[in-house]
Amino acid sequence: MSQERRTPADLSALRIHRDPEGSRGPRGWLLVGAVLVVLAGLAAFFASGHSLRPPRVDAVTASVVTEGQASTVLTATGYVEAERKADLSPKITSRIVALNVTEGSKVRKDDVIARLDDTDLNAQLAEANANWVNAKAELARQQSLYEQGLSPKSTLDAAIASERANRAKVDYTKALIDYTVIRAPFAGVVTAKRAFVGEAVSPFGSSPSGGGSGGAIVTLVEFSTLYVGADVNEANLSKLGDRQPAEITLDANPDKTYHGYLRQIVPAADRQKATVRVKVAFSDADEKILPDLSARVAFTSAPTKGESNRRHVLIPKSALVTVDGRSGVYRIVEDRVRFTPVETGGEVQGQLEVKSGLQGGERLVAGASGARLREGQRVRIEGEKE
Repeated sequence: MSQERRTPADLSALRIHRDPEGSRGPRGWLLVGAVLVVLAGLAAFFASGHSLRPPRVDAVTASVVTEGQASTVLTATGYVEAERKADLSPKITSRIVALNVTEGSKVRKDDVIARLDDTDLNAQLAEANANWVNAKAELARQQSLYEQGLSPKSTLDAAIASERANRAKVDYTKALIDYTVIRAPFAGVVTAKRAFVGEAVSPFGSSPSGGGSGGAIVTLVEFSTLYVGADVNEANLSKLGDRQPAEITLDANPDKTYHGYLRQIVPAADRQKATVRVKVAFSDADEKILPDLSARVAFTSAPTKGESNRRHVLIPKSALVTVDGRSGVYRIVEDRVRFTPVETGGEVQGQLEVKSGLQGGERLVAGASGARLREGQRVRIEGEKE
């Protein structure tokens, strides 16, 4: 068997031709130069203390306070209470047959609030009157017999005692009938109706309607005696003087500021809470002040009633910075800082008063003097999500 001789394949065409070392073209050198320039810029940026990400800063708000808030020496919280308040209850057990008031009714002293059933008492009074008539007649007869010497003194004495007992029975029954008429002990406003017509009430029982104040029919409050009762820490009592002026704000009407004064420091302390109770009277009370409303009291260094409602803009001391010899603050506007020159006044409640430059409500950088910020620099607010 003959074998054919094969010719080896020519593989020279598959060889990769490389440029000699050191023979780079102009495009390669340009690329290398650009990279070096970028690296040099980044090195200079980091060397100057900057980073690619915006720095984090703490934000504060320029607050606005009123004239009274600016002169506040002490604050306290409490509730509106009444010096004269009464739960009107009957003196006898009976059924309500008439109720002349409801919540919000204004009454004068001795006005009839309610009437109770007096049918049984009227019958008892008729019987007592009849017995009294007989006793008086018997007394007159025994008096005549005694004067004629026909009756002993003991019989006359018994007749006198019987007449007095029957007369007392009549007076007692009349008093019970008078108790069926519930009258207002003072002028005021009915704040709660605890019973209804047809219910049986008693002096110390609870009404079927679930009143909860014994056998009270209504609760009467004299609104002219309303005040704010608050607890003051005993360590702060030295800040209060006689008739210390105050501003009062009700949580139910926060836009209205009432004026008043310290009326009394109750001469007793709470050992557990280390507080002393005070009473603050209203100087300009109106119909919106209601019992049991929560209230905040700001004792001021001087009366503010009738004063102008000038507002004070306050900023923390840490927000103030000096740039190129000018005092100002860095405002945060759309995640960027803007330097704003301001004119400051004195201290108010540990903060600086701004006389010009801010209107209140602006967001500022806290600790701006150490933040090394630049005008227009983007920042991130601490605590906010990116």
